[in-house]
Amino acid sequence: MRTNIIASALVAVAALLVAEGAEAQTRRIRNSNWRQSERGSVQQGSPQRFALELRFGPYYPAVDDEFGGSGPYSKFFGDKGRFHFGAEFDWQALRIPWVGSLGPGIGLGYTSASGKAFREGTYDDATNTLPYSERRVGETSLTILPMHVSAVLRFDEIFRRTGIPVIPYGKIGFGAGLWWVNVGDKTAKVGTGDDEISGNGLSYGVHWAVGGMLALDWLGRRSMAALDQESGINHVHLFGEWTNQNLGLGGNQMKVGTSTWTVGLTFEM
Repeated sequence: MRTNIIASALVAVAALLVAEGAEAQTRRIRNSNWRQSERGSVQQGSPQRFALELRFGPYYPAVDDEFGGSGPYSKFFGDKGRFHFGAEFDWQALRIPWVGSLGPGIGLGYTSASGKAFREGTYDDATNTLPYSERRVGETSLTILPMHVSAVLRFDEIFRRTGIPVIPYGKIGFGAGLWWVNVGDKTAKVGTGDDEISGNGLSYGVHWAVGGMLALDWLGRRSMAALDQESGINHVHLFGEWTNQNLGLGGNQMKVGTSTWTVGLTFEM
């Protein structure tokens, strides 16, 4: 699945480098109720209202934060980052003069960690361990679907006016994480009877991110014009982002958020 997603993204970038014989288009920013006619020319084709991001990077669930950094997550799954991939769709609802676009965005991701097993037995609170003499049972896995709804501000007016291909941006909003723990093919459970707790839940909190995009128009302006004509994609960007999802802020929620870097592709349409 990972290979198919990455391959699809690379095919879209490759489209910028083909069809160089296509007729180049010289276009100007369209006038609106606030744009001035003397603002100069840039490459602008079909209307641009949306952005789609394909995202990849490591994920470090903050499960052990409440245990001082050493807790059940690291004992079962270790402390290495897990591969995370996802997508985000933004509506560029408002264009702010001399600043950029502002609008809502919604994102969904996927990550999973698995351990060889856990030991069956009584947990020793004094040593914070399970008895080594207990036998091992089936594989344990933790799956997380991080999601968010955010306000997204992209400072792209310099790019639109001058063609300088660097676009900073910021995001802030509401985040959530749907998660579940499986032992073998069954959902994990703790306790018995009325005290039984199922190993799944929804954690929520704050999502924010800062990053920058590198526009790829300069790799093939004629190809970019052809891509716009055929698909309505105005621009393709590489991006790098620092993402923070502080999840698990209410009640007895498990902290499944993360602070990590993310890279990927942005398609503006």
